[in-house]
Amino acid sequence: MPLYVNTVELEFNGAKFTDFESFTDTSVTKFKQVNLMGKTGHAKMTPRYSFTCNVKSAYVKPPVDLSSVEGGTCTVIDDAKNRTSYYGVYTLETGDGTIDGETELTKTVTFGAENKIEE
Repeated sequence: MPLYVNTVELEFNGAKFTDFESFTDTSVTKFKQVNLMGKTGHAKMTPRYSFTCNVKSAYVKPPVDLSSVEGGTCTVIDDAKNRTSYYGVYTLETGDGTIDGETELTKTVTFGAENKIEE
């Protein structure tokens, strides 16, 4: 199992963005339990892929508006050279940002994706 992510690259509107501080993949629900008369059944869910990134975007040149991502592609490459690609990426939520007194402003951005392919 890979320990480190080497590269996170988000492409949208002809621009590439790679200045991510951290990347978190969100779990995907495949089945949901439903109550039936006298037993529990399982219903298949439509997969909803999402991921969260922390971004230090105060000094990015040229400035990139991550709140306007629509139909983008995100590729993640780990230390074992495994590639995970997210297609149809959209911004779901942009955090206000945090400052810890030692580093610059960090914002948390949550993205949703239509498809995820692990290569």
